[in-house]
Amino acid sequence: MVDLDIIRDSINIQYDEKELETILLQFCNQPLNHDNFYIQNRSISKVLAYFFNDLIYKAKSKNGRYSPNEILYDDKLLRQALDYIGKHPNFYAQKSPEANLRDFFYSSSMCGKVTNFNPVIARKIFEHYMPCENATIFDYSCGFGSRMLGALTSPYKYRYVGVDPYRELYYRLLQFSNWISTVLGEDESRAQIINQGAEQFIDSLVGQVDLSFSSPPYFNYEIYTDEPTQAYIMWPTYEEFVKKFVSPLIQNLYAYTKPNGIHIVNLEDTKRIKMIDDWLRIAYEVGFKLVEKREIETLKRKSTKNKNLLLVMEK
Repeated sequence: MVDLDIIRDSINIQYDEKELETILLQFCNQPLNHDNFYIQNRSISKVLAYFFNDLIYKAKSKNGRYSPNEILYDDKLLRQALDYIGKHPNFYAQKSPEANLRDFFYSSSMCGKVTNFNPVIARKIFEHYMPCENATIFDYSCGFGSRMLGALTSPYKYRYVGVDPYRELYYRLLQFSNWISTVLGEDESRAQIINQGAEQFIDSLVGQVDLSFSSPPYFNYEIYTDEPTQAYIMWPTYEEFVKKFVSPLIQNLYAYTKPNGIHIVNLEDTKRIKMIDDWLRIAYEVGFKLVEKREIETLKRKSTKNKNLLLVMEK
């Protein structure tokens, strides 16, 4: 019988920090073809996994019944997951139980593992739509560091400003940005993280943002924490969420954006939540003009039929 404690202790891959530093430096020096949004470097995701996987495992999406941690730390659920894996050897064909379990977290309807936006695509988006040095990038929902990583590794030396109300994540993002600055030997001031919700107005950003981009929360589709600052807790119906979070957020973005600046959002409609039309409606009302809609490659379950759209707007 498999020792469950061994599984728990070894589920997170142990990365060598020197290896991660090498990966980061190589990515900084890697020219990207930003005319397409395909992934050219998969090793860079190891950096994000090292800093954020434990927080990702706490979170849960509506795609599954449990978070990875809820499965890991419940003997009955973990044995149920391992039993399912054992009955499907052709699908779960990794070399270790831990590796198969990581695949299970992505593929099974039992687990609602949240995904992280790919940093290669984030950097390509920045470089494609804002190919100029020292531009200010505003990330209105920081998440697990992917857009910050994309901005700070670009040869355009972007200034990154991000907001997120999740307190534990905020401290982790500070740690991550400091690590990036140390490895690259750069000034830490290129990154600013603010611990608040994007619906709250920031006076100092008015007229300062060249490009804003994020993947905002889809109401309660993904639950990262039960902190009272979370939008799905503050506004428990979708109608309230749109009125009191989405609408003021987009109004803020318009105020922050420079004339002819760019606002980009990555959205996905679900069976229950149709946010794309609501986002566009409000963006039109405040004055943004739609430049293009673009489908992008994202990590999804094989059963997912929804499309991730990049909505690109100009002030």
